[in-house]
Amino acid sequence: MKKIILTALVAASSLCASAQVWLGGSVGFDVTSPKVGDSNTTFTIAPTIGYSLDENWDLALELEYANYGDVANAEAKDAFVISPFARYNFAKCGIATFFIDGGFGFGKVSYEGNYDDATLFNIGVRPGVKVELSPKVELDAKLGYLGYHNVKDLYSKFGLSANGEALSFGLTFKF
Repeated sequence: MKKIILTALVAASSLCASAQVWLGGSVGFDVTSPKVGDSNTTFTIAPTIGYSLDENWDLALELEYANYGDVANAEAKDAFVISPFARYNFAKCGIATFFIDGGFGFGKVSYEGNYDDATLFNIGVRPGVKVELSPKVELDAKLGYLGYHNVKDLYSKFGLSANGEALSFGLTFKF
């Protein structure tokens, strides 16, 4: 039994030694102040863990939490989404690498007020670029989203979003 456990530990440690595990994520803060009405504040945090299969392919899991404060209606909306995705790195130019993320997400949106909680589902692709700041640290940016988004009993949408609100920045640390 000891030999089996020791063999499994050696195999696992050798796999981890050659593995390219990375941690990353993004944090966002947004305040909207319309000319008419009250302001709205949004806060998001989205940590990500990934595994590089090879030079071109990564598998990752993102956990996103968002809080949308709506001062006008005295409602606070929270969303929690789990999103597995695959990343394809398709072009490298110096320290920059262009990629596309494709995946789906499941989650829950909570409301205070007259609404019940709702389930969330999305599927789509997102292009981006990562810049190598050092051998272990990368800055990444994603712009746009092509896909489908549904919040049960509230709304669904399909389309392409490529505006400033669909821009996100993050950092990645490779181990």
